[in-house]
Amino acid sequence: DNEEMLCSHFPSIAKAHTGIDRGASVMTKRDLIEVESGESIYMVGKDSIDTLSARDDRIAHLQTNYIDTPQYLALYRGALAYMNEENIDLLVSGLPVNNYAQDKTRMRELLMGNHKYQNGKSVTVKDVWVIPQPVGGFIDFFMNNNDDRNLDEIMSLTLDVGYYTLDWLTCRGLKMNEERSSSTPGGMSLILEKLTQLIAVDRKDSFSNISMLDAGIQKGFKSRIQGVEYDFSHLIPKMEDHITTAIQSVVRSVGSLDDIDVILLVGGGAKCYQGIFEKVLGREIIVPDSSIYSNVKGFY
Repeated sequence: DNEEMLCSHFPSIAKAHTGIDRGASVMTKRDLIEVESGESIYMVGKDSIDTLSARDDRIAHLQTNYIDTPQYLALYRGALAYMNEENIDLLVSGLPVNNYAQDKTRMRELLMGNHKYQNGKSVTVKDVWVIPQPVGGFIDFFMNNNDDRNLDEIMSLTLDVGYYTLDWLTCRGLKMNEERSSSTPGGMSLILEKLTQLIAVDRKDSFSNISMLDAGIQKGFKSRIQGVEYDFSHLIPKMEDHITTAIQSVVRSVGSLDDIDVILLVGGGAKCYQGIFEKVLGREIIVPDSSIYSNVKGFY
């Protein structure tokens, strides 16, 4: 009962492997995993940012058939490898709310089975449960916060800021209100793209490193650019127009918030959105500690 849940993550970058390692036997080995997907070998993992060249586009947008791409399967197999388990009885994963109904069966079939690796190892996933992504954040909060209220009577709105989408889930207790739950494209990818432009103007110098910026958000809006510490927290309020557009999609879907008892904000970009969301909605919004892991903790 006293065991601590260990969570980790790596960038959503799957770069085709060139077979060249210029630093072999000289430089420290990078934390990467070779995975086969489709007809190619990909490099994924915690140092995948370092596989990108200056020509690579660091901003990608969610495709409607994203789970069918070789990059998606490569990232999944990388995550399995980091778990360091040869057999998994039940794996829980999530989909954006708008993709859930049409993709859940196909995704379950994709994730199940035996997944082989270049080093000769393999991981067998015996069963898969696919659920809407924000469900994880919702369950994690209410099951770990000693709330005295009866869960069945609580009307909640959970906002999940992902890299590609903003998802929202309206529930009474554990019962999802499908008519007031949905998702919209964008998420942090579009915010990061705009922030790079604002940083370039603020510093009066070109800047386009999305990966540095993404890591800096998790460090309290601080990064090191050209060897100098740079705090970009003063630029977040300038994102108001872009973030307001996203929250307006939520308002149109959810309608009046009069019956909403609690609003949760989870996901890696939660801190970026919190202040502007509270201003637009006129409500307190709860951001759990380590919100980047809220979904995965709830899945467990």
